[in-house]
Amino acid sequence: MTRATDPRRFSEKTQWLRPYTRWATRFALNSPRWWPSALRNAPLKVSALILRGYHKALR
Repeated sequence: MTRATDPRRFSEKTQWLRPYTRWATRFALNSPRWWPSALRNAPLKVSALILRGYHKALR
């Protein structure tokens, strides 16, 4: 497999996560600033964890 097709394969495999990641980003940016950052960014952390797992599995 060439390097040019690897990003495409990663993108195809994680396409199902895109709507969730968009929602998580909106949630983090639009949540009240008085909420703790751990709570505001929790959905983004979950998304990042899933993407790291896919990246490691597809190597």
